[in-house]
Amino acid sequence: MGNELMLGGFGQEPERRGRLTREQRELVRRAEHNRDALLFEAKKQEFKAALRKRAADSALYDITDVTHLAQQLAEGNPYLAQQLDGIVKTFTNETARDIRNFGNGTGF
Repeated sequence: MGNELMLGGFGQEPERRGRLTREQRELVRRAEHNRDALLFEAKKQEFKAALRKRAADSALYDITDVTHLAQQLAEGNPYLAQQLDGIVKTFTNETARDIRNFGNGTGF
């Protein structure tokens, strides 16, 4: 009984049952190509997300440093603090925009 099943090709790998037809080979080729394309895209997106996270973490430290530097430079002078506040806000907004746009062709 077991020999009959093996001779009929049941339970064997598809390659051992006989030759695949041209259509079957094309389907297998397309499926493998689609799988590879999806894996590549997933890895690309994962890499892009890791870069964006790293850039965001670094930007947070940069913004903190710029804010502390502005406070040190102002030394309680309200006029100077107001002028430096505009610079800090511009730096913060530009940094956030760069991170938001990263990966879609308009960021750094």
